Parts: sequence; C-alpha cells; structure tokens
Amino acid sequence: MKKTQPKSCPYSDDDMIYDYDSHRYVLIERYVLRSLGENLDMILNAAGDANPSTLASRFLRRVSNAVYGYIYKDNPNTERIEYYLAKHAPLRPWIKDMLEAQTLYMLMNGDIGIMSGLNIGKGQAMESYKLRGAVRVAPEVEETCNRIIPAFGHCLKYRGVITFPPFPQTEYRMGY
Repeated sequence: MKKTQPKSCPYSDDDMIYDYDSHRYVLIERYVLRSLGENLDMILNAAGDANPSTLASRFLRRVSNAVYGYIYKDNPNTERIEYYLAKHAPLRPWIKDMLEAQTLYMLMNGDIGIMSGLNIGKGQAMESYKLRGAVRVAPEVEETCNRIIPAFGHCLKYRGVITFPPFPQTEYRMGY
C-alpha cells in the first residue's frame, strides 16, 4: 500500500478554501449542505440582493471573518497566530469545527456582527455592545479558542505574555 504525503498547509479541498487575500479558511457551500444539511441558497433571503448568486459565499466569508476576528481580538501576537492557523496542520480541523459551529450559530441567531441596533419603529437606538456583547461567536468557538494547542503549550486566545523571538518578516505571509 502506497503512503500518501500529508498536504502542505494551507490548502483548499472539498470542505474549505484558503483565501490567500484575507489569509483565512472559508467553508464551501457544498460542504455546508453535505455536512451540516443546510442549503444556504434556500435559507438565506436573497430578496432585494444585488447579486443573489453570491449570497451564500458572502455569508460564509462573514462567518470566517467572525471566527478569525474573535481569535485575533485582544491578541498581541496576531502575526504569529495567523501563521499558526495557516501553516500548522493540526489546527485545520479546529478551524473547520469553529467555522461549522459559527455557521449554525449565525443561521439561528442572525449575523449579529452587522446589526445596527436601530429600532426604526420606535425611533430608538440600542448601544452596539449591548446588542452584540459576548454573543458574537458560537460557544463552541470560544471553547476551541481556549483549548491548549499541544505543540505550543498555549491557546489561540492566550492573553498573557509569551516572549517569542521577533516574527521573521521574510516568512510573514509567504506561501500562505
């Protein structure tokens, strides 16, 4: 039996694509249908959308933005974390799990991150932090971000002080 070499990260497959412009993984519509049983073209309201054919992919990019934004928020080492998320193969399943959980969360709760907090009928505004608060990401995303990464000894949301050597600029966003 021939052994297959593990793929070099980052890579795209039938489940996720790696967007080299935003340096993030994004779920693929077909995967969401196959794995989660959710047909985004049927669920998302395309009425009045200027480009309904891209609505599902735009939604999945917002899902990715929410997850990665949560990971990077309050993190003093975003360059290093971005590198880990792109290049460390054992984190790829974690990313997929977080994107799945966030997809379901946003389908059930709406895209809280883009809500304005305006109640036109009452002519009132709710402060955005009260609207969004800590409910911006799925609980599974929070749990995964707080799990220790065995190879590194810290989690994705670690806020303490780790003295890393300076991140080599020759490697930053090279090949990922």
